[in-house]
Amino acid sequence: MRTTLQPILALVMVLAGGVRAAEPAKSEEEMIRRCRGELEERLFGAAHGEAFITAQDIEHQADRTVIRLDLASGEGRRIAGSCIFHDGKLFDVK
Repeated sequence: MRTTLQPILALVMVLAGGVRAAEPAKSEEEMIRRCRGELEERLFGAAHGEAFITAQDIEHQADRTVIRLDLASGEGRRIAGSCIFHDGKLFDVK
């Protein structure tokens, strides 16, 4: 019986982790933080440095929020992108 429960418990733990990651953002600051993290990952790849927001724009629509960020690193590298949130959940990064 112990062997039968182990795969089920593992599946429940994986699913619970996925649910937690998909929780909606509760504020604009949290959406900006998530968007910044996504863009920093694209800017720096594996080697993670510090990026600074040089410009931002937040547009609220009926069921979504679009956050546009311009980031720059201390080394002069730049990236700009938009994050689309539906009901507080990150939907797309462009």
